[in-house]
Amino acid sequence: MSSARSRSILLSALALIAVAASPTLAQSPGSSLIPGADYDATVPTVTAVLGYDSGERISRSADVLRYFEALKAAAPDRVVIGEQARTHEGRPVFWAAVGSAANIARLDQIKANSRALADPRSTSAADAARIIADQPVIVWLAYSVHGNEISPADAAMAAARHLLASRDPAVQGWLANTLVVFVPTQNPDGRERFLNGNAAGFGTVANPDPLSAERDEPWPSGRFNHDMFDLNRDWFIQTQPETRGHAAQVRDWRPQVLVDAHEMGTEDSFFFPPEAQPLNPLIAPSTLESREIIGRNTARRFDQQGIPYFNRQVFDAFYPGYGDGWPGYLGAVSMTYEQGSARGLAARRSSGEILTYRETVRNHMVASLSTIEASSANHDRLLNAFYAFHVEGMRGRGAYVLTPPTYDPMAADRLAGLLVSSGIEVGRADAGFTACGKSYPAGSYVVNLSQPNSRMAEVLLTRDIPVPADFLAEQERRRARGLGDEIYDVTAWSLPLMFNVPSDKCASAPAVAVTVATEDQVIPRGVDNPDAAYGFLVAPGLAGTGLMVEALKDGVTLRSLDKPFTHAGRRWPAGTLVIPRAGNPADLPQLMGELAMSWGAEVVGIDDSWVSDGPGFGSADAVAIRAPRIALAWDDPTDPSAVGATRYVLERSLGYPVTVVRTSNLASADLAHFQVVILPDGRDYAGTLGEGGVAHLREWVEQGGTLIGLGSATRLLTAPESKMLAARRETAVAPDDDKSDAPSDKPRVPGTAIASSAAYDSLIHGGERGPDSVAGVLATAEVDPEHWLSAGVAPTLNFLVRGADIYTPLKRGEGTNVARFTSADTLLASGQLWAENRRQLAFKPAVMAAPQGEGWLIAFPSDPTFRGYMDGLEVIFANAVFRGPAHSSPAW
Repeated sequence: MSSARSRSILLSALALIAVAASPTLAQSPGSSLIPGADYDATVPTVTAVLGYDSGERISRSADVLRYFEALKAAAPDRVVIGEQARTHEGRPVFWAAVGSAANIARLDQIKANSRALADPRSTSAADAARIIADQPVIVWLAYSVHGNEISPADAAMAAARHLLASRDPAVQGWLANTLVVFVPTQNPDGRERFLNGNAAGFGTVANPDPLSAERDEPWPSGRFNHDMFDLNRDWFIQTQPETRGHAAQVRDWRPQVLVDAHEMGTEDSFFFPPEAQPLNPLIAPSTLESREIIGRNTARRFDQQGIPYFNRQVFDAFYPGYGDGWPGYLGAVSMTYEQGSARGLAARRSSGEILTYRETVRNHMVASLSTIEASSANHDRLLNAFYAFHVEGMRGRGAYVLTPPTYDPMAADRLAGLLVSSGIEVGRADAGFTACGKSYPAGSYVVNLSQPNSRMAEVLLTRDIPVPADFLAEQERRRARGLGDEIYDVTAWSLPLMFNVPSDKCASAPAVAVTVATEDQVIPRGVDNPDAAYGFLVAPGLAGTGLMVEALKDGVTLRSLDKPFTHAGRRWPAGTLVIPRAGNPADLPQLMGELAMSWGAEVVGIDDSWVSDGPGFGSADAVAIRAPRIALAWDDPTDPSAVGATRYVLERSLGYPVTVVRTSNLASADLAHFQVVILPDGRDYAGTLGEGGVAHLREWVEQGGTLIGLGSATRLLTAPESKMLAARRETAVAPDDDKSDAPSDKPRVPGTAIASSAAYDSLIHGGERGPDSVAGVLATAEVDPEHWLSAGVAPTLNFLVRGADIYTPLKRGEGTNVARFTSADTLLASGQLWAENRRQLAFKPAVMAAPQGEGWLIAFPSDPTFRGYMDGLEVIFANAVFRGPAHSSPAW
C-alpha cells in the first residue's frame, strides 16, 4: 500500500463526525447538520439551490436531482450523474458517483477493475493484488426504496455535499480510498404520492400528532411504486423498471459495500447490522464479519453524538430478495439501515418526545459518512474479501439441470433469462445428454456451479434452505406461549418450484455443449405449416396463454378444447387453442407468425378439422373464448401490493388491460358490461361492500358474471351470509386432550379439570382461534385434470401459502376442488411450516370453483399472483380470467 494511502487511512481513523443535537430536537433551520464543519463555499448548499435547508422540508424527487446536478456543475471533475431507469410515470431514477478528481477521471477503468476482481478466471491472484493496490472501494448508497421512507433521500444530498465541500483532510482521505455512488431516490413515484398526501393535509406548521392528516397516508400509501410493488421484495424477480435498472447497475459496477437506507416505525430509533436471526447459511462469513466491522464504526459515531440505535433484534438476513440481500450474493457487503420515521416534518412519540424530520436526515447522514469512513479504513480487507468471494465461487461443484416442462416449455426459458439477470451463467444444451443418472433433452438448461456467482445460483435454485435449528426451537417456544413467531418474511423462494420447472442438482456438471443463455425470456418460434388450409392449433402453457391474450386483443376468433384430442396422429392436451382461418382476418397466417415469434408459442397449421379421438372442434367442449372486460377491486380494503401484483400479471405480463374500480363502488355500480370481477387479497370486503353490496355482486354472478377471489378475499366468498361458496374457513385443530367448551358469557361457568400443560395452553389460547400464521411456504397441490380450469395446467402445482386461512373442501354438488394440497407427508415443497398447519392443510383446497346461476365463483385461497413471481400459477389464473366467461351464460 502506498504511503499516501496509509496516511489517508490514518486520518480517516482519527476523524470525528461532530454532530451535536439533543435527543429529541434537530438543529435550528439554517444551521449545519455538522456544526463547526469547514466547507468550501463554491460547493452549493441545499438552501442555495432549493431554498430551504436539509431537513427543513421534504424534498421532491425532481429537486433531489436538481441539487445533484448543481453539485455536478460546481464540481464537474468530482461528480458524474447517470440514469439507470425510468419509472412507469416517467420519472428518472438516477445515480451520482462522487469521488476524487483522479478517481472520477478513470471511472470506466475502476468499474472494469471491479468486474475483473469478480471473475478469477481472467484475473489471477497477482493481477488482483495489482488492481487492489490502486483500486478504490466502491461504496453504493441507495436511499428511500419505499416512497414514504423520506429522510434517506434528503440525507443523500447532505452526505454528498459533505464529501465534496468539506476541507477536513480525513474526508479527502476517504475519497482517495473509496468511490461513492449515490442512488438518492429509488422510488420517485411512491415518494411523490406520499408528498402529495402530506402536502394536502399540511397546515400552517408541522403537526406531530399521530392523527394529523399530513401524517395519515391514504390508501395505497407512498410505500409502493406506481405498480404498487414493494421494490424491496423485487430484486431477484425484477418485475419493475426501477429494480431492473438498479440490478443492472449493480452488476455493472460490482460494488464492494452496499447500503439500502430505509425508515421504520416512529417509535423506533435507528437500526444497522448485525441483523437478527435467522441468517441465510449461504451468506459468506467474510460478509458477516465486514458488516460487524462497519456496524461497530457506526455505533462509535452514534455514541459520540448521543444517537440511540439498536441491532440484532429485528430485520433478519434470511430472504434473498431484499436490497440488502440480493447484492450480497454477488459479493457486496450489503446492509439495511433503518431510521425511525417522522412521516412528515415532526412526529410525537408515545413518550411525548418530538422526533423531527431534520433529526432523521442527520442520523442517516451520519450513518452514510460512517460507512464511507469504515470502508476507507478497511480498503484492503474489503477488496481482498471481494476477490476471495468469487475465487471461492469457482470452487463450486456440480450443476443444476432445468428441464423444460413438456406441458409448458416457456417456463424454463423464463427462468433461465431471470437467472442471467441475477448474474448467473446459464447454458442451453445443444444436444441431449445424461447426468444424475437420467437423460435430458436438448434445450435443457445447465447451471454449472463452478462459476464466480455460484452463491447466487445456490440461493435461488436450492429447493429448500432450512431455517436454523436453534432459531426454529425458539420460535416453537414462543408459539407454545402464544407469543407469535419472529419470522420476518417468506421462508420459501426456490425459483424452479415457483416456476414449476423440474430441477435436479447433479454432483458433476454434464459434458454437453451449450449455448450461453441471455436475459431474454422468450425463444422465438416459427409456425409449422403456415399456409395450412383450415387454420392453426396452439399448444397451451405460458406461451400459448400469452398468444391467446394477444390474439383476443387483435380481434381473432378462437376456441379452446376443454379435453384432450388427437389430430393427424398427434395427441393434443386440454387447453389447446383452435384458430380457424374462416371468420378471421385474411392476414391470419402472418399474424400467427408474429405471435409465435413474440411469445415463443408452438403453432401448428392444419389442413382439416378431422379429429380421430376426443372432442371435435365444433363440439360443446370447444368453447369460444372472447375478450372479457375485467374489473379489479381497488382501494380499501384491498392489500395494495396484492392489487399491484394482480394487475401486473394481467397488464404487464399478459398484456391485457383491466379496469380498476374502487371497492366501495362495486357495491352498487352497474356491472353488466364486465364479464369478470377480481377481488385481490383483502381483509374486510364484507364491511366495505355491506350486505347490499355483497348481494349485488352475487346477483351479478347469477346473471353470468365470473367472480374471482384471491387470498383472503376468499373469506367473502365462503362467508355463510354471502350465500356463495359452500366451503368454510376453519379454526385450528384442537389437541385431543382439550375437552373444554365452557361458555364465557355468563358470570359463573361449570368447573373444568385441566389434565395437562397442553390442555392449559389450548384453553388460554381460546377455542375459536385459527391456525397459527405461516410466513410463507411453497406447498404442492394436485390438479383435477377433468375441470376446464386445469386446461393446459401441470398435474401438480406449487402454491405460496401464507397466513392462517385453511378452508373445508367443497363437497360433490357444491362445486369442484380444482386443486387440493397433497398429504401431510408430501405437501411441503420448501420453507418452514408448523406441524399443526401441515396436518390441517393436507387435502384442503388450493383452488375452488362452483357455478352460481349462469356464472362462476372461483377462489384461490393462496394468491396465485403474489409479488408477481408465481409464474407456475399464471396459466391456471389466466384460465379463471379468460375461460371463466367462456363457461358462463351471461344474461346481458
